[in-house]
Amino acid sequence: SAWTRQKFVSQPMLTLVTMAEKVGGGDLSARVVLSRDDEFKTLGNALNLMAAQLLTARQRLTEETESRIHAMEMLRHADRLVTVGKLAAGVAHELGTPMNVILGRSRMVATGEVEGKSAREYAQIVCDQVDQMSRIIRQLLDFARRRSPHRESVDVFLLLNTTAELMRPLAAKKSVTIDVQGGPQQVDCEPGAIQQIVSNLVLNAVQAMPTGGQVVLSCSRALRTPPPEVGGNASECVILTVTDHGTGIPEDVKTHLFEPFFTTKSVGEGTGLGLALSWGIARDHHGWIDVTSAEGKGAQFSVCLPLMPEKTHELSTVGD
Repeated sequence: SAWTRQKFVSQPMLTLVTMAEKVGGGDLSARVVLSRDDEFKTLGNALNLMAAQLLTARQRLTEETESRIHAMEMLRHADRLVTVGKLAAGVAHELGTPMNVILGRSRMVATGEVEGKSAREYAQIVCDQVDQMSRIIRQLLDFARRRSPHRESVDVFLLLNTTAELMRPLAAKKSVTIDVQGGPQQVDCEPGAIQQIVSNLVLNAVQAMPTGGQVVLSCSRALRTPPPEVGGNASECVILTVTDHGTGIPEDVKTHLFEPFFTTKSVGEGTGLGLALSWGIARDHHGWIDVTSAEGKGAQFSVCLPLMPEKTHELSTVGD
């Protein structure tokens, strides 16, 4: 009869369908309860078991993802500190010069060697030198500081100039100059992370020119197609390039550039993490890094940051 079919078939079937819809919608805590002991109850138990297993898997995945993100942030922070350590030698000279000026001028004021208008001029010089020292130290601290990931609209051309200013003392010790070209370009990014990419690339460029030379940083916008390992269609990108005229990269090395712990540098010169972390940061911004180089003819690294990502990528691994 219709009543029998409703009680023994339609109602339990509706209960099972409702359960399946909840699980499909992401409610993995949903459970179905059927008092009968038949095929519908067996199916309901199977659905309950599946939901419980999916819930456990989701919780485990969440924990693993959080641990992975934490490990990545720790690696990136360690890499920043390594770079700061290398910058410190160059910055020491930058701080030493204004310190000598401050000491000399303040001593002349204190001993009365200069008075009146000259004393005021010397005091202003001291103030200017202190401001310069404060700016240098603030840049180093900002670069070294550990930050929570936060994306914002950033003029990456300004970011290039800031990074270049920070890197120039180190480059100067190697007889390398840094030039910045291009113009303002806005992109949504984590500024500290992008600055980390640029500083790593500049540091590598400086080390690739043992006899000195010029590193050129530039900022532009163009249509770019992702490499095969990234996939996707061509899209408009903001492109940050770091170009040197150094020793270049051999073909057999190019394929390993972004592998963690791969390095061609001498012991103590590099950890092999800089490029790997840079690749990971670029992928976290839905982008990638292109490399153009020939042995003996320098190298150009292009950081491509899509303006309109087609899809959201999963958290990338180091070196992806």
